[in-house]
Amino acid sequence: MLEEIPARTVLRREALLARLRPLYDDYDLVKVLTGVRRCGKSVLLHQVAEELRSRSGPERVIELDFEVADLAQIRNHVDLDRYVMSRVRDAGQLHYVLLDEVQEVDGFEKGVNSLRARGNISVFITGSNAHVLSGELATYLAGRYRELRVWPLSYAEAVELRALHGLEGGDQLADYLRWGGLPHRFGLPESEVGGYLRDIFSSVVLRDVVQRTGIRDVVGLETIVDFACENLGRVMSPTSASAYLKSQRRSIATETIYSYLHALDAALLLNRVRRYDVRGKRVMATLDKYYATDVGLLASRRVGQGPGLGDLVENAVYTHLAGRGFEVYTGKTPTGEIDFVAVKDGRPRYVQVAYLLADEAVAAREFGAFAPLRDGYPRFLITLDPLTQDRDGVTHLKLEDFLLHPPVELA
Repeated sequence: MLEEIPARTVLRREALLARLRPLYDDYDLVKVLTGVRRCGKSVLLHQVAEELRSRSGPERVIELDFEVADLAQIRNHVDLDRYVMSRVRDAGQLHYVLLDEVQEVDGFEKGVNSLRARGNISVFITGSNAHVLSGELATYLAGRYRELRVWPLSYAEAVELRALHGLEGGDQLADYLRWGGLPHRFGLPESEVGGYLRDIFSSVVLRDVVQRTGIRDVVGLETIVDFACENLGRVMSPTSASAYLKSQRRSIATETIYSYLHALDAALLLNRVRRYDVRGKRVMATLDKYYATDVGLLASRRVGQGPGLGDLVENAVYTHLAGRGFEVYTGKTPTGEIDFVAVKDGRPRYVQVAYLLADEAVAAREFGAFAPLRDGYPRFLITLDPLTQDRDGVTHLKLEDFLLHPPVELA
């Protein structure tokens, strides 16, 4: 059972900081941190600010959080530019401007680009969804930005957070597979976790989806979320969607279903995974799959059976790979599928995921998924089995070992 951790406890996200440090002094690139609400963007941005203050001095670091009332006077991009420049004391030195939830400022795109163009300001911004990189911001910056997706805590980070407070007991993996990795939930009694995650889900749907897209059928949108929860990692076809909606006594046009899925993907609640034809070396246009950014957000409002343990294992593997910068696809082979084709630095890694290898028939099927592959790229099978059995050039990994100590090819 989860015990309470003091709310002030903050985990230092060293892996993300390491990816940002080489960009600290690049004033021509805006550093954009995106992620679902409450995943830790603001904490990460503050950790960057603290590093910069320690290295360059506090007078050269300007950190603004647009969710606090103190900055209510900054209403538009002109106010933003004027306020920041009023705090620049020496135009001959590089300054660092960190803008948290900058989309709250009207016309923020113009303000961000104006600061970048001055040549003496390194800009960092956060936003709760893809809105900060859609539309005019991408147009204004014209390639002069670097996006870093901030994911909820990885399993290794979750274990580290609990260990800092002596909370290693219990089945930590089962807890993570059920409730996910949003940082603040680890500071709550177990009885409060579900309600906390439901509140975040409501803010994501109502603020990041409904308000920004103009969707009026909120109940229909929530029904599609429930459909996605029931079908994590499975192809979402018009037939399967229609069958689920019929069971819920609802009818939504196919094009509307896909527009809702697109909106949930843009809000970073769900993640669309394209199919990749391994033999043809091309990304396919149909039969996408969707995975949750954080399974806890979906579990908090679960209806019906919800995803099975095998689906949650597969989702955990997906978030691990995506969170480490892999481009993730599901692979189509001449005879079937590979769960994931994870690409980094132009090199694919093939990953198959299963719950348990219950008998030889299941083992033969899972290892056999790699048989049609004709290249020499690394191959991995990840399961919950207590013992592993490498076979035919495929490395078999236990899920917990993979999440805590992934092999170099999957790190």
